[in-house]
Amino acid sequence: MNTKADKIHNYTVMSRLDDAIPLQTEEWLTVERLLNQISEFVPLSLLNNLTEATITYADDQARRGYLLGQDDFVKELQTKIARIA
Repeated sequence: MNTKADKIHNYTVMSRLDDAIPLQTEEWLTVERLLNQISEFVPLSLLNNLTEATITYADDQARRGYLLGQDDFVKELQTKIARIA
């Protein structure tokens, strides 16, 4: 379920990713260049839909990766604490 706390947590994760991941990279410039090239041949609405779907997918993958990394970090800390105790 998406409780208010879940929504706040997801927003915090997305905000953290936005702050930490640079947007203007060589990889992005390549994507941008290719999008500009294909925009000459396809309707702009289709290109916008494709771009939005790609962004949504990438955001979700980044969020999942971040949460997975945080989960692994917590498990590692719990293991270290258990060894000390």
